[in-house]
Amino acid sequence: MGGVIKGLNHAGRLTEEEMLEVWREAAGDAASQHSRPVSFGKTTIVVNVDRSSWLYELTVNKKKILQKLDGKLKDKKIKDIRLRIGDIAGKKEKEQKHERE
Repeated sequence: MGGVIKGLNHAGRLTEEEMLEVWREAAGDAASQHSRPVSFGKTTIVVNVDRSSWLYELTVNKKKILQKLDGKLKDKKIKDIRLRIGDIAGKKEKEQKHERE
């Protein structure tokens, strides 16, 4: 399952859709439209952001977002968010784009 967030696709773990909803609740509607969680380490979530202005905004609000994520990720205890500029389109969006071309 290439579209499922790495490290969370085992039984009893969050699906990609669940993680995106948790991220939206923690980061806010506007920020979640410009960012996407892409992978997890033991205590770190990696989030791609589509532009530098949102990278800055999320960096400034990282502590608040971590507090909101606390307890919402089943067995995961996230201690850090690594933000980077990158692709925020999910697998479904990429497939739809290729179908239109």
